[in-house]
Amino acid sequence: MDPQPARRLGDGDHPVAARHLAAVPRRAGAAYAVVLGVFWLVGYFAFHATSLWLKSRRQSRYLRPVVTYACLAGALGILTWWLAGPGLVGWAVPFVPVLAIALVLAARRRERALLGGLLTVAAAALVVLVARFASPLTVLDGWGTAPVARALGLTLVCLGYFGGTVFFVKSMIRERGNAGFLALSVGWHLAATAGAILAVMVGGAHVGWAIFFAATAVRSLVLPLVGPMRDGGLRLTPKQLGLAEAVFSIALVTLALLTA
Repeated sequence: MDPQPARRLGDGDHPVAARHLAAVPRRAGAAYAVVLGVFWLVGYFAFHATSLWLKSRRQSRYLRPVVTYACLAGALGILTWWLAGPGLVGWAVPFVPVLAIALVLAARRRERALLGGLLTVAAAALVVLVARFASPLTVLDGWGTAPVARALGLTLVCLGYFGGTVFFVKSMIRERGNAGFLALSVGWHLAATAGAILAVMVGGAHVGWAIFFAATAVRSLVLPLVGPMRDGGLRLTPKQLGLAEAVFSIALVTLALLTA
């Protein structure tokens, strides 16, 4: 009699066990994403506390939050590494220089400089890739595939929008009335809009992204023109600007979920 072929787990009388084992990678991935999010949040607190300590010329009263958040971030970092594997260390290559430059700016009390804001945004945008791929080598190995393309696209979306927010808010507050800076801000937004249109036409991206970035470009020009660039113009408080940007942020997240 011919031997019966080996039955795979999940064939016939083991469907529950099969579903359970199949769910393990998904659960591990979900745990990684959650822990990574908490790690990033606590890491930001550690970064902010360190910036304040450096700005204060290393006064001891600012040191305790640095130590507290650094220890918490370290513990969460180890847990994140344990869930993701050793490849996670590779993400230090782009992150460490960005954070180091940002801390140097803080030490020189220039953390509000344009470069500092853009570096912080770049680090935040990179988290999109880290959340999707636990190792940068995975991104390189999968270059040109749909998952990598989608993750890179969302990373660029975050960089384009939140980087534009840095320009826009500065044009409304710290650089108000500065025509040269306004031109720089509008230029960034137009470049982001052009990139979105190109992605729609060539890369098959959803047309909603082109509309979204076009709307941000309009607000980057119109609000400064009716506000700080005009004598007696509209005055918007930082709180009002923050609420307006919150609406755009919600729109970005909603669009990302709908087009995923």
